[in-house]
Amino acid sequence: MERAYGHYFKGAAPLLLREDFAGTCAVASAWVVMDEEHQAMAVESHGPTTRWAQRTANRGLGDRVDDLHVVEADVLEVDGPKVDITCALNFSTFMYHDRAALKQYFKAARRGLRREGLLVVDAYGGPGAMRVGTQSRPVPADKTSNPGAPPGAIPGFTYHWEQRSFDPISHRTECRIHFELEGGKRIESAFIYRWRLWTLPELVELMLEAGFKRAEVWCDRFDADAGTSDGEYRPTRGMPAREDWVAYVVGQK
Repeated sequence: MERAYGHYFKGAAPLLLREDFAGTCAVASAWVVMDEEHQAMAVESHGPTTRWAQRTANRGLGDRVDDLHVVEADVLEVDGPKVDITCALNFSTFMYHDRAALKQYFKAARRGLRREGLLVVDAYGGPGAMRVGTQSRPVPADKTSNPGAPPGAIPGFTYHWEQRSFDPISHRTECRIHFELEGGKRIESAFIYRWRLWTLPELVELMLEAGFKRAEVWCDRFDADAGTSDGEYRPTRGMPAREDWVAYVVGQK
């Protein structure tokens, strides 16, 4: 996001970030610790989650905790302060199932930006995103972490991502996350997502309709033969066909 801001606003440094649909406020917390001048606002409507996030920030951010402002509210109802960057990540905009609702959010996000401001959302897609099935991967204890806790404090587990259904007409999809813990205990349907799988052209078009001066897709470069990504996201006008992809859509106010 910092690189994207420098791309659109040469010589300017973003200081104030707003994380919408913030959940545990991980992005906002990371933004604060990146630079001593950074501040962040994290907006989340679910009370128990915001309270958990605030307790975790109090423990993990130390003397920087006052630079993170956790707000329990609907993202459509927050009037200020205006920020340099607003982000809605973890595919949060997929919770809106129709164009009018998503456009309303994009308009609200645009109003919350300073004159030189960006909105950053992420999206995923490809044939794999429409295929019903489950993908699993082990997460060793030394790869787990929790804000305020030492690495490895969480025991290892197996992560299961299930795409339970997909409707080609409405593009509605239901996805679930399950966890299998050491000792055989399983947490079934720990997270449930009922999303509309928005396409990149739709997201770009709706941002422009909402009043953004420019909306562009940022993606990585993928080597199909090696099966690897270069890990660097940049603005692009075309993307080769891939089984799965993750991209960002950036709106410039």
